[in-house]
Amino acid sequence: MSEAKWIANSSIKPKKRLSQNFLIDQNISRKIVRLIQGQLGDNVLEVGPGTGALTELMLSDQYRVRAIEIDEDLVGILGDRLSKYPQIDLVCEDAMDYDYKELTGPLWIFVSNLPYSIGTRLIVKLITEVPVIHRYVIMVQKEVAERMVSSAGTKSYGALSVVSQLFAKPKIQFDVHPNSFIPRPEVVSTVMTLQREELSFEDERLRAFNLAKIAFQQRRKKLKKSLSKEGINFDKFTDIGISENQRAEEISPDEYLLIAKSMNNES
Repeated sequence: MSEAKWIANSSIKPKKRLSQNFLIDQNISRKIVRLIQGQLGDNVLEVGPGTGALTELMLSDQYRVRAIEIDEDLVGILGDRLSKYPQIDLVCEDAMDYDYKELTGPLWIFVSNLPYSIGTRLIVKLITEVPVIHRYVIMVQKEVAERMVSSAGTKSYGALSVVSQLFAKPKIQFDVHPNSFIPRPEVVSTVMTLQREELSFEDERLRAFNLAKIAFQQRRKKLKKSLSKEGINFDKFTDIGISENQRAEEISPDEYLLIAKSMNNES
């Protein structure tokens, strides 16, 4: 039975307030699961499993899946659909409120058709606060994916680009047409991966992201003005190859990290 027919035969009614767009293209689902590149029994965290299209494929590939779903109605339906898989752990909770310290043991893989309403906030939270997740396979709006991989000096470059590239290696994989969903979204979606290895200077990377956020809030101003209240010794900029007269979009993620490290040397 096709996913679209399965949804039609069920009592599921997508809720707009939860940004629910259910993936119905089984070929796309298989392509997403192949990108996990895990091993038998690996731990997968899924946010927003929806109707369980991705979840069931992952379970059939012998992944251990913890699925966080905010919609109580869907949790009941998922429980019935996935009951034959002993390695499923369904959690009814808002993913923004979940205690990710519960992710213990070996490294985890994150897989999600991210709800548009929380997508960027959740990814930033996870890559900066939850190092036990080492690989991400996510579907986001195409515009968000492009921002995450953008280089300094480009139109779509911003604080999201900086944090994504300071804490992970983001890579766009493929686009997904609106016809692949019920209901049909108004925008094209993109599947991408992020690889997060063990990092050095994590505190400085977080500080660099915070500096980027402040600078991009005043993106027309030069750094000497936009970051004037951040305790930076701009006289040190020449030592790290940066000019105080540059603007936020001209500074690469690595250069924001250099600025953050230079602040350590001042303390």
